[in-house]
Amino acid sequence: MNEYPNQLSAAITWLRFPLIFMVITLHGYSVVQLPGNHSTFFHSVYPFALWFGETGVPVFFFISGFLFFLSHKTYLEKIKARCHSLLIPYILWNALLLFAYIVAFVVGNPQDINGKNMSDFMWTDYLRLFWDRGSYDNGNFVPLLCPFWYIRNLLILSLISPMIYIMNRYLRECYLLAVIIWWILTPHNAFIPQSILFFSLGAFFSIQDKNPLSLFIQHKTLFISLCLLLAGADIITHTAFPTAINLQIHRFALIANIPALFLLAYHFTAKSTLSSVASYLSNSAFIVFSIHYPIVVVLRKGCIQLFSSSSDFIQIILYFVCIIITTLISLLFYQVLPTKIKNILSGNRA
Repeated sequence: MNEYPNQLSAAITWLRFPLIFMVITLHGYSVVQLPGNHSTFFHSVYPFALWFGETGVPVFFFISGFLFFLSHKTYLEKIKARCHSLLIPYILWNALLLFAYIVAFVVGNPQDINGKNMSDFMWTDYLRLFWDRGSYDNGNFVPLLCPFWYIRNLLILSLISPMIYIMNRYLRECYLLAVIIWWILTPHNAFIPQSILFFSLGAFFSIQDKNPLSLFIQHKTLFISLCLLLAGADIITHTAFPTAINLQIHRFALIANIPALFLLAYHFTAKSTLSSVASYLSNSAFIVFSIHYPIVVVLRKGCIQLFSSSSDFIQIILYFVCIIITTLISLLFYQVLPTKIKNILSGNRA
């Protein structure tokens, strides 16, 4: 762990905002479905929305697992820290969104949440909004603020971290291989195996006292080649030559993106300290992650309503415009918030 310790810390800090931007590119695509056949639109945005966009959360899990076990705090101290940094923001952000739904409902706008109108809600339905919105969805359940499934799963992983430690410490690569196979072969979004896998991958380096950046730099040519090869295979099989194993190729590509992103971050931070812009963006990352989803939903649905009959070329432009506007509005929201509120809503990350 002695090699590149400062560079690893700088790389992780630098990556925070780009990873959030990846999540925005994903949600800019996933929150709406264009009516009719828009294959040109899908083929054009796939590299940004899915190959690029779906990389964000796995890398966050990887970093979270690495940092969790890197800390020398006791288990109870770590859980207490996660309550401040994760649980309190989790409850507050979901409560804020629920309040917005209630206000809209009270002023006369019917509100359906996961297919159920709020007029039919019981108190248990309101509680479930903070967990799964009333639907397990094959393990892909999400709270009211959908992107916060990541926060919820991270809290659960923190609670079961002793088990993950034992598996990583004694079963080592056999355990990781088993979880990789589980994730690769699970259909649909597979949030549960994805969460366990990437948190465990990050944890493996800390538990085995290894620096991931050192490994990535040592085998830089191999990792970059794998990333490019799998990226090409992923994009081609989803846009030009579909196969029966598209999903598996895509998931291997996501794994290969991790070392490539760390190497990219190292490239930008190795010879200099983080710029003031990079530090600002890193500090804003949690707030941007938390607020972007309702913004991108409104923008994308508005575009669909106004331009539903437009050409694929226009839809592609609108997709990128919505991503940029969502990012700017989210940053503006972060900028205008008072510092104390920022700290509360971000778990003292701001």
